[in-house]
Amino acid sequence: MIHVFSSGISKIQNLEVFLQDEIRKYGELKFHSAWEIPKASSSDLVIGWGHKKTAEKARAFAKKHALPYFALEDGFLRSLKLGVEGEQPLSLSVDRTGVYYDACEPSDLEDMLNNTGWWTWNIQNEARAAIERFRIYDLSKYNHAPSFSAEDKVKLYNKVGVKPGQKLILVVDQTDGDASIALGKASKESFQAMLSAALAEPDAVVVVKTHPDVLSGKKRSCFGTLPSNVCVISESFAPLSFLDAFDEVYVATSQMGFEALLIGKAVHTFGVPFYAGWGLTVDHGDVPARRKGRPSREQMFAAAYIKLCRYVNPVTKTRISLTEAIDIMAARRLANEENRRNYIAAGFRRWKWPHVKAFASSTGGTIEFASNLDFAIQKASQEDKTILIWASKATDEVVDRCYKNGVPLMRMEDGFLRSVGLGVDYNDPFSLVLDDCGIYFDPARPSKLTHILLNIQNHPDLPRLLDRSNKLIQLIVDNGISKYNTPSDPEVVQTLKSLPRNKPIVLVPGQVDGDASVKRGGGPIQSNKQLLRAVRKNCPKAFIVYKAHPDVVSGMKKGRISNETQKMCSDLILTSGSLNDYWPYVDEVHTLTSLSGFEALLRGKRVVTYGKPFYAGWGLTLDEAFETPWKSVLTLKELVAGVMILYPSYWDWQTRNACRPEDVCHRILNRQQPEVKHWVRCCRTVELILKKLNLL
Repeated sequence: MIHVFSSGISKIQNLEVFLQDEIRKYGELKFHSAWEIPKASSSDLVIGWGHKKTAEKARAFAKKHALPYFALEDGFLRSLKLGVEGEQPLSLSVDRTGVYYDACEPSDLEDMLNNTGWWTWNIQNEARAAIERFRIYDLSKYNHAPSFSAEDKVKLYNKVGVKPGQKLILVVDQTDGDASIALGKASKESFQAMLSAALAEPDAVVVVKTHPDVLSGKKRSCFGTLPSNVCVISESFAPLSFLDAFDEVYVATSQMGFEALLIGKAVHTFGVPFYAGWGLTVDHGDVPARRKGRPSREQMFAAAYIKLCRYVNPVTKTRISLTEAIDIMAARRLANEENRRNYIAAGFRRWKWPHVKAFASSTGGTIEFASNLDFAIQKASQEDKTILIWASKATDEVVDRCYKNGVPLMRMEDGFLRSVGLGVDYNDPFSLVLDDCGIYFDPARPSKLTHILLNIQNHPDLPRLLDRSNKLIQLIVDNGISKYNTPSDPEVVQTLKSLPRNKPIVLVPGQVDGDASVKRGGGPIQSNKQLLRAVRKNCPKAFIVYKAHPDVVSGMKKGRISNETQKMCSDLILTSGSLNDYWPYVDEVHTLTSLSGFEALLRGKRVVTYGKPFYAGWGLTLDEAFETPWKSVLTLKELVAGVMILYPSYWDWQTRNACRPEDVCHRILNRQQPEVKHWVRCCRTVELILKKLNLL
């Protein structure tokens, strides 16, 4: 049995997964109330939370019954937002000996740094790649703060008046009462000594980074009154990009000192943080003699982030590597930064409001809704806000009005792994696209996707992206995952099995006449009728299978073709079934702009385009009507990395966090589509009635 005395620990989601090794050895978790006096067995284990007061009872219980005690703590790559805001941890550290920030006693981390027999080539490669990826995505323990931009750096240099040849020194404040200060053998006197040492440096400019809560009066600084010649910064920034602006960093026990080490800065310590005393820092504190090892920077990182910490995917509820944890946190951070703006969402129907709030939310932004676009543009112009609009409503006129009023425009559209079921059935989307340049289905102007694909081969994280892309393709193909994931139809499969084998089988996916992608990317072909005629002309001897679009079949959208056209231009018309029913039996896909063409590429089919879809023009399709201004030729993995990993945003409705396409595939495979809410069903009924009455 594993005894737990902390109510806080009991609130950690996926705790059983984090502690699966201990549960396997010691048995199930047993949570005790504050007044409970439990019985103990010699085969039991006790766990507690670091050096918090809640751990005192657990430690005393373990000592009394001679039981092992393991200390839990937040990992070094924890979450997007702060833990006090209720954000669940992506990682935990589990220490069987002590606590990593307690310099008064040994710890597992200390032991690993003294004895590096665990170090292998694989761990070295993983650590080096992870450090580089931390820099690429500007990751830290908490990831809600903005990156420190080149513009911010110029402003800082101008503010402090640093001159060529001068050093810029950062002195890191901490909040009074921080447990790591006393346990790291530091005090208020240590902070004063640290500041004095920094100010004594010749040809140096000193900047103090204090906590935002200090200036607001919520918490106290560890410094007294600061000299007038010291610049104070209280704003929160992502540590790695912020630290990169400085030459040297002075800390007591702050983790920012370790992050400064990761990017090669000179670090002075005035307490004994876990990274002090190993030959990597200039130490002014009382370093324990037991720290005899001389690990490299990569070994220290690996010990802390790979060996000490454990990571759990909150969607799949499985243990994962640091590499995958970086993927997850990078997705959250990128989505958060993309939306670091103040939106006015214009013209969205009420049932889509939760979608907007999920996909456009940020720790540094706001969202308000407006039904009238004219009012929204006027207000956005006056208040320096961004208009957020459904992509099909971003007409040339709207784009021009926003431009003339100096209003940024963000378009929103369904992503490529949308849901289990159709969007017209009001299913919540797992994926949406937010594009501040154009939109992927409009070839008339560059989109964010175009920019991504033109630059994909120079992406700093390309090796990892291509590895993920390759696995994502296999995951999608092996499991028949698609945009809407509609159910299979056995009758359709039987029909397809009987197709002739003596001629090529060409699939023509129907689209919605008047759909935005048809209008924008169809060129001279603007209907299913015209498309079928063009395909028959191009393939006179082929067996043409036409699959009608489900929204057209349901009567929700336009696009039906006449019986005459059906007989003249196709050999078989089908109106049901999933595209997965079709793939084993077709040789080619001929399409206008349908996403089916992209899905066919994933499955190795020959794809012929008659319009200008986003996946055409990259050397992977035969394009009847597309000439590109660029000369880039992409591999399928590069195309998928851009189209499915970098371009869309993904949202997990259960954990209520941004996620990755791999996580969405897990939800789709397990049919974990959120149930359509009752009020949304009512909206659908009203909408259908209004359409029947031609009032909508």
